[in-house]
Amino acid sequence: MLALCLSANAQLGSRAQIYRALVEAKVLDPDRRLVHFSHTCSLRIDGAEFPVVDVQEIVKGASTPRGVNRIVVLGPDKKLVHRLEYTTERPLFCEGNRLYVFGDLEVGGVGPGGNVLTLSGRGKQVKVSHIEANDYPMPATRDRKNVPQ
Repeated sequence: MLALCLSANAQLGSRAQIYRALVEAKVLDPDRRLVHFSHTCSLRIDGAEFPVVDVQEIVKGASTPRGVNRIVVLGPDKKLVHRLEYTTERPLFCEGNRLYVFGDLEVGGVGPGGNVLTLSGRGKQVKVSHIEANDYPMPATRDRKNVPQ
């Protein structure tokens, strides 16, 4: 899957650096198997870059494979700001302080869900809204002039 990163100026660096940041933030469960993690993009909040990481783990010992998926927002210091569980609502891309996800995601168990998460207050506050996928602020592939960042 191609992760579109429209605002990825703050690079987490290598996979090893991303992994270390997740371990230090205590995001990973030691009793699960990490099967996927990727730096999707970085949010720009209050003048700072907040990396967004997509994390997928498998529960060990389950008779049927069961996954636990999370969108992790790290602060500029790479410490945990938000951990949002999801089923199919993967993070797609960032634009400014907005994170766009695939499908409607509820935050904090409070509905209704939405596919646009707007973060403010150093990333501590999340406002959820919904827009149609056709209205995403990005050009169609045929109209794109540059490679997604």
